[in-house]
Amino acid sequence: MMWALAIIAGTIAMLAVAGVVKDAIDLNHAIKAREERDRAWHAHELRVIADHEARHRTETEGQ
Repeated sequence: MMWALAIIAGTIAMLAVAGVVKDAIDLNHAIKAREERDRAWHAHELRVIADHEARHRTETEGQ
């Protein structure tokens, strides 16, 4: 009977460890996705600034 409880306790412990590992992997994926979105947004901001400066330069040269 004790061996059955040990098997159940071991199974529960393995499931708990698996849950922690899955959470860590999910968190890592979320962090990487956030970094990618931040990089894409920053690149977009730089393009907008460059377009604005180019437009401003073109307008001032034309005057």
